[in-house]
Amino acid sequence: MGLRYTSYIDHPKSKHSKFVTYGCCHCRTHLSSSAQVMSKDYRGTTGDAYLMNKVVNIVEGDRETRCMITGCYVVCDIVCHMCKNLVGWKYLESERKDQRYKEGKYILELQTICKVH
Repeated sequence: MGLRYTSYIDHPKSKHSKFVTYGCCHCRTHLSSSAQVMSKDYRGTTGDAYLMNKVVNIVEGDRETRCMITGCYVVCDIVCHMCKNLVGWKYLESERKDQRYKEGKYILELQTICKVH
């Protein structure tokens, strides 16, 4: 399978920034940051979730079709690459044209992540 390489998210130099790094709640491995949040108005299987533009240090699961409130999507679960904790999913395909902006984007569930300092 190869060597596991962990990416770290650097805090910007600006002192006035409200920058947050999000990590896995089990092992605190960096996953994403507040700069990558596209929307905070999402719901996951465990509650509130964020739509993220970019996520690091994850492993993608098998493709599957899931029907949600806004339509059916082809998605895959994403897990932390260190501890294998389920942290959300990735949108791969949308059946609706007006929802295609989600393709290639990620959902991080707030119950599965924490702020890393």
